[in-house]
Amino acid sequence: MSGNGGYDAADLADKIREGEVNANIGAVLADTKTAGNIMLACERADLDADTSPLMTMLDRTEETDMLRGARKRGHVPSMNAATGLSDRRTDATGYDRLINEIKKPASQTLIKGPKGSGKTTKASDIIRELDREYWNEEADEPGLSIFTNVKFRGVDDLDHVTFGETVSEMLVWNRDTKGEKVALLDEISTTLNSHANPGGDVRRTVSRFINALRKGEGGSTRLILIGHEHDTDVAAILRNQSDLVIRADGKVDDGLIDCVTVFDGWNDYLKESHWFRVRGLLDVPSESPYRVPTNYFAHFELDLDAPEKQIQRGRLIEKWERYQSDYQRDEEADDRRVSCRGIKDDGKDCNALTDHESGFCPYHREQWDGDGDPRFDDRDRDADGGTNDQ
Repeated sequence: MSGNGGYDAADLADKIREGEVNANIGAVLADTKTAGNIMLACERADLDADTSPLMTMLDRTEETDMLRGARKRGHVPSMNAATGLSDRRTDATGYDRLINEIKKPASQTLIKGPKGSGKTTKASDIIRELDREYWNEEADEPGLSIFTNVKFRGVDDLDHVTFGETVSEMLVWNRDTKGEKVALLDEISTTLNSHANPGGDVRRTVSRFINALRKGEGGSTRLILIGHEHDTDVAAILRNQSDLVIRADGKVDDGLIDCVTVFDGWNDYLKESHWFRVRGLLDVPSESPYRVPTNYFAHFELDLDAPEKQIQRGRLIEKWERYQSDYQRDEEADDRRVSCRGIKDDGKDCNALTDHESGFCPYHREQWDGDGDPRFDDRDRDADGGTNDQ
């Protein structure tokens, strides 16, 4: 099980208040070192918040500033340290636990719930928190690359966020982006249900693109999917491969908009055997670049016509477009193709046609030593009227 930093912070704060830990809670929570030192000096002078206007002002101002900053960042441990424990806040600390589970390499999370329960907002807040968790403080730069079909308010201003609405865009991003990654896809149920044959081609496409996400370079890709309320609206492969199922429990009118229930996989969800609950979830601040416009509707398209050919060895091939039904091959490119000089795993020659300068097809490009294929040089000389010495 993952750690629970929010609970620990609240528990420690209560112990300081009760005298079990020799510290000053006001100084601990102070947003600046100077204010904290003043509070300690007041304590040494036997001044406290009940009798000293200065202490009251400092205590209230510093705690307010700290909480304001924590709210903007969505940092639950800081908020719980300021407020202490209660049944509601203990549940709220489960958010740390949830984020730690989603952070696991190649994790797949499914978020579902009734319309109006804030599924997209909850997902965008998770993305915001993951971005904060991976941020490189020393270099002041992001440590997480993000792909999404959700049009965040600041998506065009975030260099580490890629917006796309097709499987091919997502797989190109995954193939060409190194390091830790997360992909957030909204309206995935609508996408799959819009296809006439949800059992065959769609299943193969989805299976291949999910497996391709697990083949990232220099890091891992997490997948967060937003589905519909009804179980049958979510494709079986998405249900069964989900490591976590997050159920948004209700709407504002139900008093449950800030509540989710977390299940350890689809089977536990079906059995109503919940893992833990999270309450007190915050809305994404209006000034956050991850704020989702209320009038935006996500779209995602399974645009690969031949996934079994276009996704090989867990990744989208370089020239996947040639397998699209409307692709027209350039006759000049046809003339330039040569047989792949790669060797298969069984020791046999590959001989697949390729026009890459290496003379290797995408599947055997790893065997290339960096030198160009001399067959292309010979053809170029012949085309220029030269002689072929070989």
